[in-house]
This record gives sequence, structure tokens and C-alpha cells, in this order.
Amino acid sequence: MRINVPNILYAAGHPIRAIRYVLRRDTIPYETIARYLPSEPVIVEAGAYDGTNTVEMARFWPAATIHAFEPIPSAAEVVRGKLRQFGPRVRCHEIGLGGKDAQIEMHVSGDGSSVLCHSSSMLAPTESQRREFPSISFHAKQLVTMRSLDSWAAAEGVPNVDFMWLDMQGYEIEALAAAPRLLSTVSAIHMEVCNVQLYDGAPLYPEVKRRMASWGFVPTIEAFFRVSGNVLFLRR
Repeated sequence: MRINVPNILYAAGHPIRAIRYVLRRDTIPYETIARYLPSEPVIVEAGAYDGTNTVEMARFWPAATIHAFEPIPSAAEVVRGKLRQFGPRVRCHEIGLGGKDAQIEMHVSGDGSSVLCHSSSMLAPTESQRREFPSISFHAKQLVTMRSLDSWAAAEGVPNVDFMWLDMQGYEIEALAAAPRLLSTVSAIHMEVCNVQLYDGAPLYPEVKRRMASWGFVPTIEAFFRVSGNVLFLRR
């Protein structure tokens, strides 16, 4: 959280949320999520970035099957290297999830390396993104493979998913909308949300809540500050 006038005003109007953010940032503990899942969950993680969360989940759920998705080749290579220790139960797919099976230009943050690509998106960054996060730059586009989750699951023989961890820089709803079959099997979704338009066309949190409700999910734990953060959605 940067110390600036918008954040100070938001903190004054939302003191409990501000205190929680200072104490825990935007984290929702795995222990909390685990209450709503089987002991051997099937997990889809989209936006694996450098594999940090993938490794944490693989260790927290030692009997889980995890499918991590990272479309940027340099980052996917790093993730695969970190996941070898877990064997075939934890895999990295060099694919971006979206509304169809296609090749798509991705807006890549930084130089595309696994260190700097964490803000990359299928959607173009806005002026608000540049204003809120001036240290993040977007200098390149990269052609990547995109699949719909239902298409991928059918090809891979994945009948169900218990939990989704989605950090897709505004593309989460697009991916979920194209996965009605697999989404019907999901119990919980950990999703990054935004209250500020950081990417062109990305739905803001009120719209995300409406769409998630139409699929039978309600926000149970909110961990965000003014601009963005994470929400745990549970099936009703």
C-alpha cells in the first residue's frame, strides 16, 4: 500500500479493512481455504507466475493434484523447474486460460522474465494501471497459446476440479464464462479482484460479484484494499 491521498482517504472510510490489510496484506490463509475442500483436492491455478503459490499449495496439500497454468514461456520454464520435486501430481501447462482455443497477443510486463512478468495480461493496461503502479512497465506483446478450461479438461481427461486459484490480471471472468462444465464441479475459488480499472475491459469487483452469483458462488472472505486484492468465493 502506497502512502498517498487516495489510500489515506480510503483507509479513513474503511478502518477495519485498512487494519486487516496492514496486518495480513491480501492473503487468505490456506488453512482457511482447506475447511471447504476435500483432503486430496484437484486444484487449478491460473497465472502461476514464478511458481511460489504452486509450491506452497503442493506442500500444504501433499495429496493434491495441481494443474498450474502459465502462458509466458520464460516464466513457465521457471515454474516447471520448481515443480519437478513433486512428481506428476503437480504440473505446469504453458497455456493461458480464456474464452476459446487460439493464439493471442499477451501484454507482457517488464522484460518478460519470470521476475518481472507478474502483471502481464491478455488485456491492455490502462492509464490507471500506470498511475497506480508506476514501477511496472509494459514494453512488449507476446503471442501465447490460449485454451478454454473446458476444452483443456476434455483433452486431458480431467472430470472435476475442487478449487481454483485465479490471478489473471482481469481475465478471470472471461475464462470462467467459457468453462460451464468444469465450473459446475468447483467448490471454492480464490480470485484476484480490482476496484480500479487497471486493464481495458476487465470487470470491477461489483460486476465480478454479480457474475459469480449467477454461477452459484458468494464472496466469503474479502482481503483487499482500495485498488485490488483477493476474495474467496464459495459455492452456495
